[in-house]
Amino acid sequence: MNAILLAAGYGTRLYPLTRDRAKPLLPVGGRPIIDHLIDRLGAAPEISRLILVTNDRFASDFERWAASGSFPAPMLILNDGSTCNEDRRGAVADIQFALEEIGGKHEPAYVLATDNLPRFELRDIIELSRNRDASAVFACPEDPERLRRSGVAQLGAYGRIVAFEEKPERQTGRHRIPPFYAYTAPDVASVGRYLAEGGNPDAPGHYLAWLVGHREVYALPRPEGTYDIGTLESYRAVCRQFEPE
Repeated sequence: MNAILLAAGYGTRLYPLTRDRAKPLLPVGGRPIIDHLIDRLGAAPEISRLILVTNDRFASDFERWAASGSFPAPMLILNDGSTCNEDRRGAVADIQFALEEIGGKHEPAYVLATDNLPRFELRDIIELSRNRDASAVFACPEDPERLRRSGVAQLGAYGRIVAFEEKPERQTGRHRIPPFYAYTAPDVASVGRYLAEGGNPDAPGHYLAWLVGHREVYALPRPEGTYDIGTLESYRAVCRQFEPE
């Protein structure tokens, strides 16, 4: 299974911190955000390759980071060629870019955004995906205010997602889907079809919404939630949580 780490955004809501530094490389608890994610991935022996997709502005920074790090699987840094927020490809387009670069269209993939830190084990949805023979995600119950800024799911029997919408104006579900996705090989192969049909290339939740309409997708409830690092306020709050006692 490939792990695709999405790190090609520009983190504009975190300016000035991210003007000259990629958001995943900001320190939390004395280490880059992305290090904490990779620690959690290290508990998943199914991951055979790590592919990080970044942009032209920060590619050299990630290459230096990778050269000095130690990882549970081989790490590949890919530059998607974008240079600013206005010409970015979008997260789903970056997934397809990574698949084309590595020839991974027929392999399962674990896709992760790099601006959420989970409070649970990332490996758990790999097991759920294998048991259900379907793609799998986590589902975190949230208050209505936070749901307006998230992908929102309705869960049916056995945790199957019966409806999903990215940042809906009106919530009909109660669960936020954080950006961690265990995709089966057929669902990985369908990313290209989704884009060819005119699917939104931006947030990864847009592809999940399309997928729920075509295939079975299951969710594993996790009331612990995640640390979502999207603003200066949320970043500072996370840093306080990781301060040594």
